[in-house]
Amino acid sequence: MKKLFIISSKSGRGRDKNFERELLKYFKEDEIKITEKAGDTILFAEDFRDQAGDILFIKGGDGALSEVASVLRGSDTALGLVPGGTGNDFSKNFRPFDLSKIFNYEVSPIDLVEVNGKTCINVTSLGFDTNVLKYAYDIMDRKKLSGKLAYLYGVVKSVTNLENVNLKISYCDEEDNEREITGRFLVSALCNGSYYGNGFNPSPRGRLDDGLLNLILADEMGPLGIIKLFTSYRKGTHLGKPGVREIITRAGVISSDQEFLYNIDGEIYRAREISYKVLPQALKWIYFKE
Repeated sequence: MKKLFIISSKSGRGRDKNFERELLKYFKEDEIKITEKAGDTILFAEDFRDQAGDILFIKGGDGALSEVASVLRGSDTALGLVPGGTGNDFSKNFRPFDLSKIFNYEVSPIDLVEVNGKTCINVTSLGFDTNVLKYAYDIMDRKKLSGKLAYLYGVVKSVTNLENVNLKISYCDEEDNEREITGRFLVSALCNGSYYGNGFNPSPRGRLDDGLLNLILADEMGPLGIIKLFTSYRKGTHLGKPGVREIITRAGVISSDQEFLYNIDGEIYRAREISYKVLPQALKWIYFKE
């Protein structure tokens, strides 16, 4: 069996030499690749896929995971995640990782999402949460703050510079009916996974293998409304509360009369329109057992 372990040295707090030494108990040296520059993760994954590799593990954050998922999409190579980033939100969908049991697993396919031609494995969102990311990334670059402090700064900054977005959402629901809604929204989160944003749980009913996406919408609100929503949105108890709705969808288009920021698995982009569709069972996934 061909196997590869990629360590993203840019994720989280950098390299963990103790982990790397322990890893040599389970992998040969030539089965371990450590990234040194931008693009290495993709190059390593592409090379392994093209060699018909069987199982690939990535130790990194959700950004590195998303890069590898885009490479392995539709291939026969299975992907496993070892949390190594700042938020590690996608890993919260699964049981905790134990290196001593790394080869005790089963493989089963999960869905992916195509968003404006790019691959999303977890969440694509726009509005308040993307502004939080923007401010958090900025302060991390300038002040070298830790992830949690940077996110907190991003929340405060976004509340004091509040933006709600006019949106038209044309979508196909779970029964393939075409529907449309318009409005002014604080948050629009298109979810494959359940967690994002350093521990928030926008889609508690979401599943990774059901061929469906959960679009979570929070209507326009001011600072007081955000404060009321904050705790429940983090815990995943917000569904059914006033101003919050959940739409089950397979594909659609989200557009606005003005340019907006959005993010795909934490990577920020700018557009007036987002076109998306679920890709059922597009990625072979490694589920670790107890």
